[in-house]
Amino acid sequence: MSRRRRSRSNQWRPSYFNDTSRRRHRRRSPRRVRRLVLTTLLVLILLLLSWCAFLLVRPAGATTQECYAYVTDTTSSEGLMASITQELQVKNPVLLRSVAHLVRLEDRLRPGRYRLTPSMSILAICKKVAYGAQDPVRLAFSSVRTQEELIDKLTAPLAMQREELAHLLQDSAYCATQGFTTETIRCMFLPDTHEVYWNVSPEELLNRYEQSYHKFWNKERSTLAQEMGLTPVEVTIIASIVEEESSKSDEYGDIAGLYINRLRKGMALQADPTLKFASGNFTAQRIGGDLLKTDSPYNTYKYKGLPPGPIRYPQQTTIDAVLHHTPHDYLYMCARADFSGYHAFATNYAEHLRNARAYQTALDQRGITE
Repeated sequence: MSRRRRSRSNQWRPSYFNDTSRRRHRRRSPRRVRRLVLTTLLVLILLLLSWCAFLLVRPAGATTQECYAYVTDTTSSEGLMASITQELQVKNPVLLRSVAHLVRLEDRLRPGRYRLTPSMSILAICKKVAYGAQDPVRLAFSSVRTQEELIDKLTAPLAMQREELAHLLQDSAYCATQGFTTETIRCMFLPDTHEVYWNVSPEELLNRYEQSYHKFWNKERSTLAQEMGLTPVEVTIIASIVEEESSKSDEYGDIAGLYINRLRKGMALQADPTLKFASGNFTAQRIGGDLLKTDSPYNTYKYKGLPPGPIRYPQQTTIDAVLHHTPHDYLYMCARADFSGYHAFATNYAEHLRNARAYQTALDQRGITE
């Protein structure tokens, strides 16, 4: 009897423990499932975030060419993004617009010129424009004669209208505040390279050139001009004539000395380049006839002394050549008959006439009448 009971008891106990184990197993299974689901979601989120981060920081453009984005007061964020997308061939334009919207670019646009490259990321593009980190424009000019040419060269790469700069340079009151007249203010423009922002104002631009002018005309140069009995403006005007007279820089000092000698003696300069400037005929090779009758203060055949302003924008090296010219007794010069570009100098009129006849004969032989 007891054996049967023990036997039943032994049979019953394993059944109890097996049921308990199954119940515990059932209770743990939902937890494991939840953990598995949460882990999977976390991994997916991390993968998604990593992919988004990759899209944000990878090179945005498919082209190899950089571009410039120009922002004005009327530029919209949508229009700007469309322009950038087209110029850089942006791989993901939807993401570009989305990021621009997230950083509220529409409310943070600042006028300017922004250099963008295909290697920049979408995030970098939006940040650059949003922070107004525009790139400067490099301004430089050379071989410029007239103020109109200068204005065109300076305003062409800027947002500034040429009329704005022209109006300021023709304003006698403004020029006076800078220590110049409307004619002599051209002396202020030295052909340096300046970096300015695309949306620079005319006043700011002229201030940069004024600072450069005063930096160039330091104490040493100003003293040299004073010792010659000239002002910086007068030295610059002489340099402009010298540079127009010859393309041979090694004779600049002799040409400068000649004109200084004539000024000191009260002689008319009779500088051919000033007559060309006065008439607007810069290609004339024979000076005479109606050209000599040109009624202009720049006609140094008709009016003694220096013209009222420079006839071109001379290089700093030419100005230095005037300041450091070698003293001599030359009063006359004429282009050499060999058409080498150099000049034949003379101390007296008789010698000059011989040089002039030789040159005129050479012109006749070549059939040059103007």
